[in-house]
Amino acid sequence: MEVNTVLQKDITDIQSIAIVPTILDVVCRATGMGFAAVARVTEDTWITCGVLDNIPLGLSVGDELEISTTFCKQVRDTDKLVVIDHVDNDKTYFNHPTPQQYGFQSYISVPIIRNNGEFFGTLCALDPKPNKLKNAKIIDMFTMFSELISFHLDAINTMRKQASIIERKEGELATYDFISSHDLQEPLRKIQLLTNTIEVKEIDKLSKKSKKYFKSINNAATRMRKILDDLLKYSQTGYNHKGFREQDMGKLIERVKYRLSDEFEQSNAVLNLSNLGKLHVMPVQIEQLFYNLFSNSIRFRNNERTLTIEVESRIDKGSNFKVESLNENLNYCEISVRDNGKGFEQKHSEKIFEMFQRLSNKPDDKSTGIGLAIVKRIVNNHNGIILATSQPNVHATFKIYLPV
Repeated sequence: MEVNTVLQKDITDIQSIAIVPTILDVVCRATGMGFAAVARVTEDTWITCGVLDNIPLGLSVGDELEISTTFCKQVRDTDKLVVIDHVDNDKTYFNHPTPQQYGFQSYISVPIIRNNGEFFGTLCALDPKPNKLKNAKIIDMFTMFSELISFHLDAINTMRKQASIIERKEGELATYDFISSHDLQEPLRKIQLLTNTIEVKEIDKLSKKSKKYFKSINNAATRMRKILDDLLKYSQTGYNHKGFREQDMGKLIERVKYRLSDEFEQSNAVLNLSNLGKLHVMPVQIEQLFYNLFSNSIRFRNNERTLTIEVESRIDKGSNFKVESLNENLNYCEISVRDNGKGFEQKHSEKIFEMFQRLSNKPDDKSTGIGLAIVKRIVNNHNGIILATSQPNVHATFKIYLPV
């Protein structure tokens, strides 16, 4: 069956939330269930937006079930969860057709409610075997996860609504100020408080696996906090003609290295500087530019060799740089930042400067996908351009051209 545009958008939104697969995995491991899903539930539709099927039931993302055959319809109608430890021993559901149709004995379904009170769907799980689900630990976990999913959906919706404003104003400042405001910070604080409270109260009872799961949740919340902080930095990186002054670039970069001293020490990174003079720039922003580029080099270093970051510059006419975007009649300072880290495929050389673009989806990648977008915004504020070249596992080079 073809999925309509609205439901397809909902599926895409859930699929874009990086933590959903982790949530489904944690749900199955913590409960012993073989199937878990995030379902979009409307008055007449049940459709999978995210799924982990180890039974298997044969369901994948985009598959639909007849709404009347699911307990999720009851959850939608009442806004209350449904929890069953053992169907055969449950006075309410022992003879219900739904467990018989889908062959399960244990089941849980928790509503996902949007910030505006709209019912989105459910976080549900089931298994052919009985499981102990009717306890505060499991129910609190499911409730917390449903709130986390709702939080991400609201964030996505907020950014989507602000997109038209961004286009009309020919800028992105409005949306980032809004995203960093109370409307998104407050739910995040609530989630972090809830996870911390559960972990503290249950710490003596938790298994090593459970502690690991809660750590994953806290890491995700911390990552969201960093995203909001980076968005705020982005919004504050505007043009200010009064902020320009002559700056010794060597001293500026030494300040950046000092701010990153722990990171340089832990990674054994070597920083080589050459031919750096003075430039008329906004020092605070240029310092942020180098901070982000050096952090990027350290984060994506190749652990099989010593990380070396080389920074050098030269001033010449635009016509001598052989860069199409430069004005041939103006003088430019070319600043080159090169490292011998992991690099990236050249086809991604423009994509890396876009907002929320991350070339790595590894769980230990702490990148927010905003750092290089901030770098490009700073370069634009200086009427310059930035280009990236790379060869995987050989080098990554960023060349910045600022008019002088």
